[in-house]
Parts: sequence; C-alpha cells; structure tokens
Amino acid sequence: MADTWTIVAAASGIFGNITAIAVSIASIRRADAALVQARDIATQHLAAEGDYTGAATNIAWREQIINLHDRGLDPDQIRRIMHLETGGDTWEDSVGRIDDILRDIPRQPPAH
Repeated sequence: MADTWTIVAAASGIFGNITAIAVSIASIRRADAALVQARDIATQHLAAEGDYTGAATNIAWREQIINLHDRGLDPDQIRRIMHLETGGDTWEDSVGRIDDILRDIPRQPPAH
C-alpha cells in the first residue's frame, strides 16, 4: 500500500495539472477577447479611412468641376469631360450632380 506522502504527491500533481488547465483556458478566453477587440478596432479604422477617402474624392470632384466652370465651360461640357475619367459616368450620381454643384456659384476667371 502506498504511503501517505506518495498519495499527497500524486494529489498535488493532479491538482497542479488541473490548475494549469484552468489557467490555460482563462488565458485562451482573454486572448480570444483581445482578438475580437482588435478586429473591431481594425474594422472601425477601415470605416473611418473609407469615410476620409470618400470625402477627399468628393472635394476633388467638386474642385475640378468649379475649375472647369471658371474656364467658361457650361455644365454639359464639364459633364462630357468628367465622364471621360475611368468610372466618371457613375461618379456624378454618388459624389454630386454637376448642375447642383454649379447652381449658385458665379463664374470666376482664372488668375494669371
């Protein structure tokens, strides 16, 4: 029959292994939560970057239209030019109708 110390050593070993398993499970859960949080932050960052890029595109579109308007072109002439760009024929619906952009803008000749 095993002596008392052998039983205590075996019980300690089993208890140590159970504790290690519990700590590992807790660590995995924390790591998983951290990965979920990192994914959420990355998603928010990409959305914010998309908003910034979209705003920059809108501003550039409007600047080009106003510059062409200041050169004396009418909305139909500007539309023909802007639609020559790759995807330009679909941009007007998403970033601003040329007629609406120019509605209240007086023509200003370019500075020399």
